[in-house]
Amino acid sequence: MNTEKPLKILFLHGLEGTPMGSKPTHLSKAGHLVIAPALGKDDFNESLKIAERYAKGCEPDIIVGSSRGGALAAAMDRNGAKVILIAPAWKKFDSSTCLDEDAIILHSTRDDIVDVKDSEELAYKYGCTLIYCGENHRMRDEEAFAFLDGAVETLSEIIADGVK
Repeated sequence: MNTEKPLKILFLHGLEGTPMGSKPTHLSKAGHLVIAPALGKDDFNESLKIAERYAKGCEPDIIVGSSRGGALAAAMDRNGAKVILIAPAWKKFDSSTCLDEDAIILHSTRDDIVDVKDSEELAYKYGCTLIYCGENHRMRDEEAFAFLDGAVETLSEIIADGVK
């Protein structure tokens, strides 16, 4: 990692995920300061408000959103944070997305919950990077974690170069 202090990462879990799930735990073990709020299952707009409150309050360097959390990260005011979307379920929850070209999307071609074509559409529309990886939608296998680490490293270099 190119930054002297740990990266601050806001992690937005999926519909069946939790703040203590495998992905935020992995990021924390990698040395990052991970903030992972609990997001309710029933009200997307309320979860969006929670995510935006956290983005404003904790000023993360990077926001990582997984599945429904990816839809939140794509739709929210990120307060200048860079973004990594993991199998973002943006079409299932909210189609109002806005991404920068430095956004990174990770998605398994074997995902049977969120169609990888949805991520291909996002990457094409916004000119951001789509990386095919992982065994399935859960994205908690070694390959998926390695690509998540690489995405964090890529964005940390952009941040270190003062492009935040």
